[in-house]
Amino acid sequence: MPQFVQTEQQKELIESLVRDLPAYRKKLHMSQAELGDAVGKSRQKISEMERGAAPLGWDTYLAILLVLGARGALESRGGDAERLALTGKLIGGRIRL
Repeated sequence: MPQFVQTEQQKELIESLVRDLPAYRKKLHMSQAELGDAVGKSRQKISEMERGAAPLGWDTYLAILLVLGARGALESRGGDAERLALTGKLIGGRIRL
């Protein structure tokens, strides 16, 4: 069962990722179906999340972030670095690209 947003910081990080997700997928030439397969969600669920029609839980946020990082979509500077640093702080560790 997904863990939905529990803190304001998690909510802000999730909203930021949802807003940027189509651009990340485009950068990777990745379809919604391919992203869904990578994180265990359907194409329809990814579409709903991107449109704001379905909530994105913290567990799915982390899974998407890992996929984007592993495939080289995230930058080690700017907004991506800030997102990774804040996420790392919330999970009690450090995320490196």
